[in-house]
Amino acid sequence: MVLIPSSALIPVGNLVVHNGLVLTSVQEIVDLTTSEVLVGGIEIVHSIEDQWRQLCEETSCEPFFRPEWICTYIYAFEGASEVVLLTARIGDRLTAVLPLLRKRGLFAGMPVLKLVGAANTHSVRFDILRVPGPAGDAGVKAIWNLIKRIPQWHLLELPMFPADGPCHRLLFHAARDGFRTRALPGCESPYLRIKVDGFGRADWLGETSRHFRHELRRFARVLQAETGGPLRLVRKVQAAPELLRGFFELEASGWKGKEGSAIQCCKETLAFYEEAARIAARLGQFCLHTLQAGGRTVAAAFSLVTEDCYYPVKIAYDESFHRGGPGHLLINAILEECAGKRIRELDFGGVRDRFKLSWTSATRQHFTGMVFNRDFYPFFLCQVRTKLLPALKQKYSSVLHRFGVRNRR
Repeated sequence: MVLIPSSALIPVGNLVVHNGLVLTSVQEIVDLTTSEVLVGGIEIVHSIEDQWRQLCEETSCEPFFRPEWICTYIYAFEGASEVVLLTARIGDRLTAVLPLLRKRGLFAGMPVLKLVGAANTHSVRFDILRVPGPAGDAGVKAIWNLIKRIPQWHLLELPMFPADGPCHRLLFHAARDGFRTRALPGCESPYLRIKVDGFGRADWLGETSRHFRHELRRFARVLQAETGGPLRLVRKVQAAPELLRGFFELEASGWKGKEGSAIQCCKETLAFYEEAARIAARLGQFCLHTLQAGGRTVAAAFSLVTEDCYYPVKIAYDESFHRGGPGHLLINAILEECAGKRIRELDFGGVRDRFKLSWTSATRQHFTGMVFNRDFYPFFLCQVRTKLLPALKQKYSSVLHRFGVRNRR
């Protein structure tokens, strides 16, 4: 601890000052951190929304951790679930927040009462929002100390958190306290950093292959020939209903619409993206790019954007022009615009696929974390999932293999 002139508990940036001392030990700060659990409906998120927004500003967090994004998710997908909101504070300052839902479900085919993070595949990623440094670490520990005292849960499930996120730290605290935990690898989300060479020129194609760069030039020639006009990138930042409707229809015009996975194929998903666009536009974080060619929209991206990162949450293109690579030409034009605005990263999100890996080999690993309560039933569920079912699967595969060998003989 370092002595500085002060006589009270005061958060100073990422430091905590108590009785004139700068606290650097997480345990010392935990002793001064208060935690609270709020249980109810969506109104409990609104009750701390201003403090939550302030925490977002302090941490320059990604859009997916903001209270507006969490509320949009709950309204669209979890209206019937009970909200369990966990917070940590030092004095009056919010230092960590974890939004959970209490819901019934199945685990290993058996009924279970879960506390689950307020996120699904449309949320891009999820994590505990906390201040950096020892105060944030103390907030995560205080939230875990609160979770283990909450009644009526068998399983805590934390979806889609990044490898270096605070949720990993929470799993560490749980395991150290004797709770059974699992961290299952999930999606690897590609991302691309725009580099600057020695002459100050932006470079977003440096990691791509020579063949791919040749294909981009060929795509542009093919698309202009097929549409009869030059390529033009159009950027809109207002979530006008007709603009969103055009994007949703473009996405549903191809294979996603045929297999029923397009946004407008599910009313809950449609409601989520419509509201997310409206809220992001109000915050100055919404952007819808369209690639125009010959007077037609050949590709579009529904995106969120911050000062230093661009997130193409959904990309759609007219599949009748697939020979012209409209999706790749759209991303190339967007990256050129990002470079001009000094936005240094494009985060594709989602899973590894050939389209994204054409641009970059860098990925972020995500995990789904589980904590089993210490009662008998959660212990039984853990044993079934981690030991019994794998053993039965191995036995079943062995029997099938023997049966197949015998038949061949």
